[in-house]
Amino acid sequence: MFLKSLFNSLNHFFNKNPILSYFLVFELAFIVFFYLHSNLAFADPDSFYHAKIAMLIKEGGLVKDFPWQQFTVLKDYFIDHHFLYHVLLVPFVWLLPPLIGLKLATIIFSSALVTVFFWLLRRLKTRGAFFYTLVLLVSNPFVFRVNLAKAQALALIFFLLIILLLFEKKKIWLFIVSFLYVWLYGGWPLALILTVIFFLAELPFIIKKGKIRRNFKLKLFSDFKYFGIVAGGLILGIIVNPYFPKNLLFYWQQIFQIAVVNYRETIGVGGEWYGYNFFELVAGTSIAFLIFIVAATFFLLKIKKQNQKTIFLFINALMFFILTLRSRRNVEYFIPSMILFSAVAMDLFFKTFKTAELKRFGQEFKVFLGEKKVFFVGFLIPILLAPYIIFRDLKSVKDTYNNGMSFDKFEKSSVWLKKNSQPGSIVFQSDWDEFPLLFYHNSSNYYIVGLDPTFMYKYNQDLYWKWERVTTGKETQNIYDIIKKDFGAAYVFVGLDRHQSFDNTIKSNFLFQEVYSDDEAKIYKVL
Repeated sequence: MFLKSLFNSLNHFFNKNPILSYFLVFELAFIVFFYLHSNLAFADPDSFYHAKIAMLIKEGGLVKDFPWQQFTVLKDYFIDHHFLYHVLLVPFVWLLPPLIGLKLATIIFSSALVTVFFWLLRRLKTRGAFFYTLVLLVSNPFVFRVNLAKAQALALIFFLLIILLLFEKKKIWLFIVSFLYVWLYGGWPLALILTVIFFLAELPFIIKKGKIRRNFKLKLFSDFKYFGIVAGGLILGIIVNPYFPKNLLFYWQQIFQIAVVNYRETIGVGGEWYGYNFFELVAGTSIAFLIFIVAATFFLLKIKKQNQKTIFLFINALMFFILTLRSRRNVEYFIPSMILFSAVAMDLFFKTFKTAELKRFGQEFKVFLGEKKVFFVGFLIPILLAPYIIFRDLKSVKDTYNNGMSFDKFEKSSVWLKKNSQPGSIVFQSDWDEFPLLFYHNSSNYYIVGLDPTFMYKYNQDLYWKWERVTTGKETQNIYDIIKKDFGAAYVFVGLDRHQSFDNTIKSNFLFQEVYSDDEAKIYKVL
């Protein structure tokens, strides 16, 4: 009774004070995310890259050339596929110390995402919008991913907007959002996938009981035209683009070869490209997943009563569940997708459940609980454990962020390089994920590889394997010829946290002179 009373009171308050409710949701998210970011570190090295690109845009406008990666396809075919995101970062890195500004922007964008999710649920007239938003706010993998200093939060806002615009059939806005999506985020093909799912979700209502409805062609065209609207917006975003036509090859590399094909079985790519273990995913999303199981059960019980929205959201959630098992970077889409489905499906279930059925179900459930004490305990334990799970998950994210890369990591060594080397001289670095930090602190020098090793692998496989064998200590005999002649490097940078064998190889060779050393890195001059 207490929970029901609390639920009704909150629902009444939010219905009576809609503007205040959005403000409260934003503030709550802001406080949680501010707590997570209350440190001078980033969990992901790409954060430094995004801050630097925003700084370069502030200083000189559009970044069209990228000589900082001499042995990747980006050297000749670079495009800023997060251009709109970087433009929005400019005021933050301009008015504040750049990395502090990046943190504040991340907190604001992520809080805005949670608020938009709440707004979407209310727009769909779903009961319990605040409750489902809270579930989203405390889901560990989601909170971790959207608080990385990347375009994820803004991309998810566009993702949710496209879903709503498909539901409400706002053609002009759907076209505009699709256009801007291309400028914001390299994952824009998701918009096309959503429209295909939207179309498929309508097919059961076009074909009923094995018969095609009379208005089949009209209805078929009516729903499929949204695919054309979205495709038109995306195509225009690709063509009316400061990077056209160079962006065509880049999207082929980024979307197809990296995201779809992926070379994770061949080369060592970023951890986000490897999939979740099923049990790890369930454990990480325990509260949301439990609600999803209940909602899916209700969905199947009332399968004949479902509408296009619930079918669409179910397929969407199922698709991202499968994609997350393949690549963990999809978890930021899976969690809001399954919570959104759960909210809408459960709302429809109780709306279509007749009063007599509901009473009978309640009585049977009470009898069942009375007879099955073990089940009652099993039902009660997750509720009692919820506060512990929430605290544990948020603390886990906080600890990960605290143990991330500090603002000044590699700063001293990078500044030394900047002062003591010729501008444009090549630095042979020991790992691809060191690049963003080196690039942020020192854009005077050029480097070997960064952002994703696939860019180097596709540039020249032979050079990639030479670089890989040298930096992992597998190659010890011909390192001078490889570093000096094949890569034309003037300096070697060695990160000491993971590359001791590489350092041992370099320092034992008299053709490399140690010129700098600290607790984080060593720098050798190639003689």
